[in-house]
Amino acid sequence: MRAVPRPQTVEGLAALAAIAVILVAAVAIGLSPVRDRPLVAIGFLAVAVAAGGVLGAVVHARRARTRRVSQEHAGDAVGAWFSAPTLDGFPAEALAPLLPANNPPNLSRLQTAWVLATHGHDAVWLERHLGLPGNVARLLADTAHRRGASPMW
Repeated sequence: MRAVPRPQTVEGLAALAAIAVILVAAVAIGLSPVRDRPLVAIGFLAVAVAAGGVLGAVVHARRARTRRVSQEHAGDAVGAWFSAPTLDGFPAEALAPLLPANNPPNLSRLQTAWVLATHGHDAVWLERHLGLPGNVARLLADTAHRRGASPMW
C-alpha cells in the first residue's frame, strides 16, 4: 500500500513558499530604483497569483485523489466487517419478538451491534452507544459471549 502524504505537509510547504515569495519580493522592491518599484511590485504580484493558482490546483487534485482512494478502501472495510463469517450466529429469529413495534432499530444497526458484541463490547455499551433497547443489547451481547467473543480490554 502506498503512503499518502498528509494534507498538513502540503499546506505547510505552501505557507513556506508564500513567505519566501513575500520576502524575495520585499527585497527586490527595496533594491529596485524608486521609479521602477510599482512595476516590480506588479510583476511579483502577478507571479504570486499564478503560483497560488497552480498550487491550489495541485492541492485540489491531490485531495480529490486521496478522497477517492479512501472511499475505495472504506468500501473494502465495510465488506470485511459485514461478511458472512462475521455475521455468523447473528440471532435474527430471537431478536424479532424483542424489537419494539414503534420505531425499531434497523437491520444495519443490529448487525453493527452484533459485530461490536463479537469483539467484546457488553450490553451496557451497546445500549448506550447504539441506542438499542436493553433486552436487545443483552441478547446480542450474551449470544456473542457464548459464541466466544474476545474481550475488548
